[in-house]
Amino acid sequence: MVRLVVFALAACCFLRPGFALADDAAKQLVGSWKLTSWVIQIVGGEATEPFGSSPKGRAVFTSDGYVTFIMVAPNRKPAANNDESAALLKSLVAYTGKFTVDGDKFTTKVDMSWNELFTGQDQVRFFKLEGDRVSIRTAEQVSAVYPGKKVIGTLIWERER
Repeated sequence: MVRLVVFALAACCFLRPGFALADDAAKQLVGSWKLTSWVIQIVGGEATEPFGSSPKGRAVFTSDGYVTFIMVAPNRKPAANNDESAALLKSLVAYTGKFTVDGDKFTTKVDMSWNELFTGQDQVRFFKLEGDRVSIRTAEQVSAVYPGKKVIGTLIWERER
């Protein structure tokens, strides 16, 4: 009887609709991606590029379900004092964690980040794959950079070979 229950549970998990799609989408994300564009659209306002027109960044999705993001402003210089060190921190975004895919959405359970406010949070993103490019978009959210305003971030990545 126990074997029958275990078999039935396994069958439900592997045969439920959408499971293969999510698995296929996750497999398509696996690899190293180079950041080519990062735009923040202020809802009802203008678009900005927080790290300029040539941001630097890499996203790495692993086959065992982890993702790492690092993004930096171009032309960073080594810090010689505390003020310059603080400026370097403001020109960096980095986090990592386990990710899951559900349709066109992936959720990262952040286990480490450059800003401890993000550690332990779920970061939900929407994605669209087109060949060797992936567009990743945030949901509309309250901005930490533009107080009192809502924003949507869009990042464009190209697969690295």
